Amino acid sequence: MNRFLRKRSFWAVTLAALPIGALADDVTNLETVVVTGRRAEARLEDTPQRIEVIGKTDIERTPARELSDLLKKNSSVDIIQYPGNSSGIGIRGFRPEFSGINKRSLLLVDGRPAMATNLSLVNIDRLERVEVLKGPASALYGSSAMGGVVNLITRESRGALGGFAQLGYGSFDTRELRGGVGGALSKWFDFDYSGSYFDQNDDFRMGNGVDRPNTAYTQQNHALRLGFNLTEDWRLVLNSDLYRGRNIATPGDLANGTNAQSNKDMDRNSHDLKLTGRLGAHRLTARAFAGEQSYQLYKKSSTTLADQPYLPFRSFDEELRFHGWQLQDQWAWSDWGMTVFGVDQENARQKTRSYNANGTGKAPSSANNERRSLGLYAQNSLFLNDGATSIDFGLRHDRITTETFSTPLMTTFTPGEAAFTTTNPSIGFKQRLIDGLRLHATAGKGFVPPSATELTGSAVTVKAGKDDVLSGNPGLRPESSMTWDLGLEWSAGKLFADLTVFRTRVKDKITRVQVGEDVDNRYFSYTNADSARMEGLEWDGRWQAAEFLTLSVSGTHYFKRVEDIAGATSNIRNVARNVWRVAADVQHGAWSGRLGARYVGRMNDNDWNGNSANIVTYEPFTVADLAVRYRIDRHQSVSLQVENLFDRFYWEKAGYPLPGRNGRLAYRYDF
Repeated sequence: MNRFLRKRSFWAVTLAALPIGALADDVTNLETVVVTGRRAEARLEDTPQRIEVIGKTDIERTPARELSDLLKKNSSVDIIQYPGNSSGIGIRGFRPEFSGINKRSLLLVDGRPAMATNLSLVNIDRLERVEVLKGPASALYGSSAMGGVVNLITRESRGALGGFAQLGYGSFDTRELRGGVGGALSKWFDFDYSGSYFDQNDDFRMGNGVDRPNTAYTQQNHALRLGFNLTEDWRLVLNSDLYRGRNIATPGDLANGTNAQSNKDMDRNSHDLKLTGRLGAHRLTARAFAGEQSYQLYKKSSTTLADQPYLPFRSFDEELRFHGWQLQDQWAWSDWGMTVFGVDQENARQKTRSYNANGTGKAPSSANNERRSLGLYAQNSLFLNDGATSIDFGLRHDRITTETFSTPLMTTFTPGEAAFTTTNPSIGFKQRLIDGLRLHATAGKGFVPPSATELTGSAVTVKAGKDDVLSGNPGLRPESSMTWDLGLEWSAGKLFADLTVFRTRVKDKITRVQVGEDVDNRYFSYTNADSARMEGLEWDGRWQAAEFLTLSVSGTHYFKRVEDIAGATSNIRNVARNVWRVAADVQHGAWSGRLGARYVGRMNDNDWNGNSANIVTYEPFTVADLAVRYRIDRHQSVSLQVENLFDRFYWEKAGYPLPGRNGRLAYRYDF
C-alpha cells in the first residue's frame, strides 16, 4: 500500500486476513496497528497523533464496572462519575461531560458514532482494544472531536471456534456472570457473541466505612457480530449490542442525606451493517447505523410535602435516537502515498418528558430537538525517506442543521430551525531522527455546534414583575479550537517513552446575555463571547524491567487550564492540574496480575450545595487497584480483583463518593 506498512503486498494480503483480535497487545510495540488517526490501518510508529492504546491485557487486568473505569485507570483523561451509572470524560483540558449530544470528546465504536451520551451504558465485554487519540480530530470526524477521540475496537474472531464462561462473586453481595464465544464456522461465515449479567444486591460501603444508601443496581449487556465473506475481496459484517439496567439506585448528593434518592431504568441499543471490499488500489467501505438510548427516572424520596403521598413516582423520561451512514474510499495511489476520503451523515433526535407527583405531565426543561449533520472529508498521507518521514494533511467540511419542535406542555415555546457550515483542517508529521527516536507534531482545528435551543426557538418564563423571554440566536457560530502539539517518542528494546507538549485556544464559547428590556419583559439570547486556554505536558511510558515484570506510567500536567466566562477568568471546572497513572504488571508461570494506582490533583467546581457562583476545591486523592489471576490448566483459571485497595474515601464529583475497598473473586473456563 505504502511505506507505512513497508510493502503493498503486506497490506493487500496480510491485513486482509488479519482479525482485529490478532493485533499486538503491547503498546510498546510500535508495530501495533491503529486506525483512529487516519480512518485507515497504520502502524503506531508512523502515526503523528498522540494515541494511547489500551490493549487486551490492560482490559483483562483492570478492575472495571464500566467504560469510564477502564479509561481513567489506563489513560490520563479527566472524569466525571456518579453512583447510579452516569459518567463521562474530557480530554486535554475540556470539561468532562456525561450528557447531551454536543460534546467536546468524541466516542466511537469501530470508527462509527457510539450513539451514547452516557459512558456507563457502553458495552465493554466485547472490546479487543481501545484507542485514545489526544488532540482535535474534526478534520476527520467532524463535530465533538475537539479534545480528542476514544475509539472502541471490538473483537472479531475469525479463527477456530472458542470462548469462555466466567462466574464471580464479590463485595456488596455482587453476583456476576460473563461469557463469550466466537470464531469461523466455515470459510464464508464467522461470528462473536458476548454477554454479562451484573447484580450488586447490597448498597456499597464508602471509604470512610459508612454504607451509602440506595446504591444497589442490576444490569446486563449482550453483543452479537455476524461476518460474511461474500467473495475473496468483499465482506459484510452485522453488529448489534444491547444494554439494560433496572432499578439502578441513585443516592443523590451526600449533603441531602436520604432526601433526594431516585431509581432509574436505563436502556441502550446500537446496530450497524458494514460492507468492505477492494477494487484495485481502492479499499471501499459502506456502513449504515442506528441506535437508541433512553432512561426513566423515578423519584424515591423528597423533602416536598406534596410529593409524599405519591412516592415513588416517575418524574422524568429521556429518549435519544440516532441513525446515519458512512461511505469511504481508502486509495493507495502509490507506494509512498495514500488518500482517505468519504462522506458521513448522522441524525440525532432528543425527546424529554417531565411529570408531576400525581402522574400528570408538566413542561420539560428543554424542547424536543434534532441535529442533522453531513460531512465530507479527505486526508492525504505521504511516506518519504524510505519510511523515515510521515506527513498527513486533511480537510473536512460539515453542514449541520438543528431544529426544535413543538413540545407537549411547553405552551410558551416557539420552535425554529437553523443551519451553518464549518471547515476544519489538520496537518501532522512524524520524523525518525535516529534509530528509536522520533519527533512528531500536529496542528488542527476542532469544533462543537451550538445546541438546538441556543440556535432556535423562544421561551417565556413567567415571573413576578417582568417576565424573562429567552430566544435562540440563529447567527451563532460553532465553538472552535486550535491546537498544536510537539513531542518526542523513544522506542528501543524493552523501553518505550513519549513526551508531548500541547497548546489549545478555544474561541466563540457560547454564553447567555441580556439583549433588551421593556415595561413587561427582560429579553435574553446567546452570543459567542467566551474563550478558554489549555497548555500542558503529557507523558506515556512502559519498561520491561525483567522477563516477568513490566512497569508503565502515563499522565498529564497542565501549565494552564483557564476559561473566560462573562469577563471573569477561572480554572476550568472538573479538570485537575495533575493526573498520574502507574502500574506494575507481572507474568510468572501460572501467575499474572497488575498493581495499579491513579493520582488526581486538586480541581475546582461550583458550589452546588450553596451559592453556585462560589468555587469549591477538591482535595487530591490516590486510588490503587489489584488484579491477580492463577491459571490452573489451559482451560481453567481463578482471579481476584480488588478496587480501591487502600479504602480511600474519594469522589470524581463532589458530594457523590464512589465505593470503598471492594473485591470480586471469579472462576473462568476457556474453551
